[in-house]
Amino acid sequence: MSEVAVSIEGLDEAIRKCAPELVAAPLKHFFQRACISIQTRAREACPVDTGNLRSHILYEIETGSQIPHWAKVGSAVFYAPFVEYGTGLLSTGEGGTGGVHWPPAAALNVWARRHGFASGARVARAIGMHGGIRPQPYLVPAFDGAQSDIAKALEMLKTEIAEAWANR
Repeated sequence: MSEVAVSIEGLDEAIRKCAPELVAAPLKHFFQRACISIQTRAREACPVDTGNLRSHILYEIETGSQIPHWAKVGSAVFYAPFVEYGTGLLSTGEGGTGGVHWPPAAALNVWARRHGFASGARVARAIGMHGGIRPQPYLVPAFDGAQSDIAKALEMLKTEIAEAWANR
């Protein structure tokens, strides 16, 4: 899964110091606000052919504990990391092969036919001749662009926790 992770330092200590029921809902709201901002920006920046990748940019908030400790935004579409980071010599991400990337022609048949090619062989050859597929980042720039929204969501988190604490 191609994803962006956000970590809040000191969260466990802060949760131990106050009642979990006072921070659970505000923290969930914070994660929702942050994730929706990143998801919206990622969908706007995502390159589109069929719309499959864009429609599968989703978010998940931890549900396994009383208080959510994490949330993630990303896509489980198998080619999401190849779009974000590129492939072969053109790759900018971890997992780049460092060498020329020649994709299997059969994997490109559907795309090639939809774009007027008889088979994926010609497309695979062109990708190989260029060393890979250039990156088309959409998720990392979305995270970077959402920083002001995340800062606002943190302010709202503080306010919601303070209100919950005052009303107990």
